[in-house]
Amino acid sequence: MIIIKNTNSGHFLIALGIIFLFAADRNLLITQYALGGRSNIIYLTIVSILVVTLAVLFLTIIQGKFSIRTKHKGLLISSLLLGAYFFAHELIFSDGLVSAKYTVFLLIMCFSLLVRYNFFFVFKIMGYLGGVFCIFIVTQQILLLGITEGDLSQFRVTIPGDLWGRNPNCDYVTPFGLGLMENCRDVRDVTILGFVINRSLFFSTEPKYIGSILLITFSALLIVRSGSLLRKFFLTLHMLAFVFVGSASAIFILFFSVILVFFRYIGPILYTSIIFLVPVFVLPALLYFILILFSIDGFLLTRLMSFSGSVGEGVFQLMLLGESTQACMDKKCRDAQGLIGSLVGTYGLVGLSLFWLFLYMVVSPMFRYLKDKDRKASVSIGLMVMLNTYIVFNIYFFGDIFNAFGLFIILTLVFLPSYLHEKSTS
Repeated sequence: MIIIKNTNSGHFLIALGIIFLFAADRNLLITQYALGGRSNIIYLTIVSILVVTLAVLFLTIIQGKFSIRTKHKGLLISSLLLGAYFFAHELIFSDGLVSAKYTVFLLIMCFSLLVRYNFFFVFKIMGYLGGVFCIFIVTQQILLLGITEGDLSQFRVTIPGDLWGRNPNCDYVTPFGLGLMENCRDVRDVTILGFVINRSLFFSTEPKYIGSILLITFSALLIVRSGSLLRKFFLTLHMLAFVFVGSASAIFILFFSVILVFFRYIGPILYTSIIFLVPVFVLPALLYFILILFSIDGFLLTRLMSFSGSVGEGVFQLMLLGESTQACMDKKCRDAQGLIGSLVGTYGLVGLSLFWLFLYMVVSPMFRYLKDKDRKASVSIGLMVMLNTYIVFNIYFFGDIFNAFGLFIILTLVFLPSYLHEKSTS
């Protein structure tokens, strides 16, 4: 049998497969054009689960045995406990198989903890693939500014916005075939230094989606420690692409990650406490105070209002075991609870506590790695960007705590610090 795992072509195919899996459900080239619309996204979930499961089993066969490191035992136990709770929740409350999906991803993670395999090459390839995405985004914006002066109304509607739950006066257009942009008839253009900047969506429905992919590929370039000119060029392209995407959340993650890396006093206990408690008890009141006190208008106001809607008003009912994921489906209920409130309301205090414990076990290796002042700053920032991307997008905005995108980030945070430490000491 021929195994391609040690060839460059094999490495490229594996990296391409990984970026396809965690980006597929956000990419309209696949969900709209290949699958026929948003109602068929469930098929991508099924495919991603099958592919990841088969990959883990294949690696297990290659390795020939199971082994668990002592430092991973706590994470393995917390993963099994959380997976069992999700499965029981599915049986009791009938969550539309959402909780069952979470159980499957947690089981995949448990098997991954028993398999040792070096995937460091993935980050280099993914970083350069992200650079290619940035070339499309930057080129599209330059062409728009040079040819149409930012006027999107000249382009034919590619996808009606109402098919994807967007504002009725907004549709998707494809300028020059390089990606999608949202053309809204009643929304004021964003102008920077006299230039009309159209927020690039690449081939997704929102800037948040392509922003989250660019964050991961950007962090992959930071983690790869080569000093090549091409790497520096793609890092620069990423920064320009972030501006053209206009995702305030992505820019905030970059800024906040740098601050956290250089402010070394924060640890896994404080970090996990902040991400769960602040959005529920502090941010709703803080955002309301900012909007009332300061005269904020224009683009910044719309971004704050969007973030406020995702965070919620901090209004939700605390229960021991929670209730079905179907219990808070209308917009008014979701806006009041926010995504963190929905997590608490759905899985109760028991589910929140188990997920809190699980997340603490996940982030602990990374924070131990960051404590060493001799670590290269770019690698530390890359890891922190990955962590904050998972927290802000998967938990706060997307409300989908376990999927292929999140699993890749979680396994990176668990395995990569140890691998980098072993590589540097050897």
